[in-house]
Amino acid sequence: MQPDSHACLAGACLLLILAPSVLAVRDSKYYDLLGVATDADERTIQKAYRRQAMKHHPDRNPDAKEGAEKKFREVAAAYEVLSDPEKRRMYDQLGEDGLRPGGQAGPGGGGAGFHFQGDPFATFRTVFGNGGGMGGQRIQFQFGGGGGGFPGGFGGHHQQQQQQRPGGGLYDGMPAVRKLGVDSFPSGTRDGWVWLVEFYAPWCGHCRQLAPKWGRLAEALAGVVRVGAVNCEEEAALCQEHGVQGYPTIKAFVEGRSVDYSGERSAAALKDFALGLLPSDVPSVSSPAQLEAFLKPSPAWGVSVLLFTTKQQPGALARSLSLRFKGKVAIAEVPSTAKGMVERFNISSFPAVVAVCGGDAGTTIRHTGDMKSEALAKFVLSFRDGSRCIEAIQLTPETDLNKFKVAQLKKLLASKGVTCPECLEKVDYLHRVQEVFGLASV
Repeated sequence: MQPDSHACLAGACLLLILAPSVLAVRDSKYYDLLGVATDADERTIQKAYRRQAMKHHPDRNPDAKEGAEKKFREVAAAYEVLSDPEKRRMYDQLGEDGLRPGGQAGPGGGGAGFHFQGDPFATFRTVFGNGGGMGGQRIQFQFGGGGGGFPGGFGGHHQQQQQQRPGGGLYDGMPAVRKLGVDSFPSGTRDGWVWLVEFYAPWCGHCRQLAPKWGRLAEALAGVVRVGAVNCEEEAALCQEHGVQGYPTIKAFVEGRSVDYSGERSAAALKDFALGLLPSDVPSVSSPAQLEAFLKPSPAWGVSVLLFTTKQQPGALARSLSLRFKGKVAIAEVPSTAKGMVERFNISSFPAVVAVCGGDAGTTIRHTGDMKSEALAKFVLSFRDGSRCIEAIQLTPETDLNKFKVAQLKKLLASKGVTCPECLEKVDYLHRVQEVFGLASV
């Protein structure tokens, strides 16, 4: 045999010896799922999993849930294998066949499946710092002959796991506590409310101790502060988004910002914390000069509301309404000791609520319903389109039309069946209103 032939034989033998390793390197499915190289270290693999898990979490992909669920399962499977040195070694050497019972499958062995305990949500919580303390059974994922997939529907398995986990949601029987999820969470919004939110897990002992107090707190703050809760077992991505590292975590959300709570978990302390986030600058009107100053600005809805009260400091209800209708309606309190104001508006009992239209203290509408938050809010909302004030306004030569907005002037004309297509600016509407109502020039 020629020397070249010997070299070829030696090379062929070497290729045969190395073949399993070469094939294993080429079988990079799990590495590809995480987007890492086959020689990635443990830290790189974990960082890649965090990135891919957040990207494909079903809660973050409501419009493409089926595809996201599949990808989320696959990413969890890849991480379960590559984060375990022994499983990774077997996978690197033999591919998915190495994960099956007995090692590499021989002829006819492709149908065997390798079982390991795993749950994509548990993996997610563990990596992101929310693991441990789980009750109930864990879901069994199977790598079978179909190429490492997970049998069954992802949503069905997760639902089954939630049912098996003891306790369920802690606030299912407490309607005053709003159950929050991705679609209903208030962060980033300016809805006019202070929100007090607890992030919890049903298995958490401290959460269970807090639950009765949280329910009573929600009832006590009803209509003033909204109290909610997020079950992090069901809303893992949402809890991660808000930096939840332990349970319970309590945060307040107001005007698009969040405020962490780190005080004691007593109902009184939590109530003080929440009320402290309401605006404290609700004006107090006790004299004619203060009334004039309060009515001078023109809020968007053209109405100012006076709350007559026996309290000497702004109450929680007034502060809550002030936040809810900020920029739309002006809110002020009038103490019962301000005798001149009480007599001027003919107040005989407290509390009482009076709306002043167009900055004219002579044009008022009194609230006749109960004094609960939602009834008062409904009263204020009734002025939204301006028609209620238009009906109440009695124009006289002394009426300062300059305080009226263009929209209000249009409504005044419309109340007489008049339009003004030739009016281009506010002054045009002012003159037209004067003509229609027989008023002196402004």
